[in-house]
Amino acid sequence: MSKNIKLNTQRIIINGEDKGWYIYIEEDLKNTGGYYIFIEKTLEKDSEGYDEWVENMDCLKNYFVESQWEVKWLD
Repeated sequence: MSKNIKLNTQRIIINGEDKGWYIYIEEDLKNTGGYYIFIEKTLEKDSEGYDEWVENMDCLKNYFVESQWEVKWLD
């Protein structure tokens, strides 16, 4: 798992659940107080995918651990 979770940056999952898929994490503290995790198969518009919401940064870090995600940041 990456210890440094970056927000608003595309990344690819290189190990763990959904390996080869892309993720994007968006902070939504103003509206929901949490974070959205967008998971997509490709970077193409209308790609197959799904999203999750977590209530805080600790939950976001736990989501990475539970998913066994190792990611490569694309920035």
